[in-house]
Amino acid sequence: RSDSRWGFFPSASVGWNIAREKFFLPVSKVVNTFKVRASYGSLGNQNTSSLYPTYSTIGTGTGSWIIDGTLANIAWAPSLVSYNLSWEKIRTWNAGVDFGLFNNRLTGSFDYYIRKTDDMVGPSEKLPVVLGTAVPSSNNTNLKTFGWELELMWKDRLNNGLNYSARFTLADSRTKITRYSNPSGLIDGFYAGKYVGEIWGYETVGIFQSKEEVAASADQSQLGNGSKWGPGDVHYADLNGDKVINWGDKTVDNPGDTKIIGNTTPRYQFGITGNIAWKGFDLNIFIQGVGKRDFFPSGNFFWGQINNAGAVGTYEVYNNAWREDNPNALYPIWKAGSAGYNAKTQTRFLQSGAYARLKNLTLGYTLPNALTSKLYLNRLRVYFSGQNLCEITN
Repeated sequence: RSDSRWGFFPSASVGWNIAREKFFLPVSKVVNTFKVRASYGSLGNQNTSSLYPTYSTIGTGTGSWIIDGTLANIAWAPSLVSYNLSWEKIRTWNAGVDFGLFNNRLTGSFDYYIRKTDDMVGPSEKLPVVLGTAVPSSNNTNLKTFGWELELMWKDRLNNGLNYSARFTLADSRTKITRYSNPSGLIDGFYAGKYVGEIWGYETVGIFQSKEEVAASADQSQLGNGSKWGPGDVHYADLNGDKVINWGDKTVDNPGDTKIIGNTTPRYQFGITGNIAWKGFDLNIFIQGVGKRDFFPSGNFFWGQINNAGAVGTYEVYNNAWREDNPNALYPIWKAGSAGYNAKTQTRFLQSGAYARLKNLTLGYTLPNALTSKLYLNRLRVYFSGQNLCEITN
């Protein structure tokens, strides 16, 4: 619409270095910098997946039949366009503090922020199939992201000429859907209150050890495999107590025996940087990682032939699969192609994506000027550098 083509997106920030005030003088020898700040900013986003999102365009092409010796040109009805399509409105509030202690050898900052995205062009809402075409994109979603960032750095020089510094960063954030038209509360899409990255799945009791245990448990036939559940198959928990294991209506109000078991969003992302320099030698280290992240593995690489009878079997899966002489195995019984019911998204096989990785290590030596000047060189440094040398992960 013509009245949606323009937007006004103001921003402002303010800061106060308290350490420069007279009343701060008694502690200024220890605390050299202490600045508090706040900001507000807004942006408009018009990016969508279409070059012309506000125009209804007719599709054209070439048919697969011949008329008068040539392939006929064809055209088809245009897709629908939302009449109310407009700007996405992003607003960010930030509060932070910067500090420096001990002649600014120790410096750091902390920020807390809230970012709200209103009228986001989200996934199309579900409408009856009698519509006959795809539901048009519209400004149907509101998001709220909140998080914090911490940075600490120590930098010093010793009397023997050794220079060193260490820097640590840590950040975390989460994003929540605050508005979306999903009256049924279907969990396989957006819904108000959903945290982006949610993993819904079953709670695993363990692995059935006997036919008697299968008979005494809730009916799992709706998950697949009919009534052929037996020792070695996965035992799912009956969370709603109805003696039947299923996914209910796949809604927030009736998720059956599923629940939120994890989240794929990387959290507590951190970085550690260290630098040492002494008499021409220098060492630099950078470590990066994620403190918390969940994911559920699928496919042949994790499940081997349990996932697909035609897959290349792995010794790990075969050796660590349930057998009568191996009741405490990680994997269920080795049955080709049984992942459809034994590998449902569940707590037993939920994996941790947390890791710490040595992203870079550099060791170098700079030759003395007295030597390089005789070679008509201003500076000569020999160094070794390695990328992704090691990783700690589960």
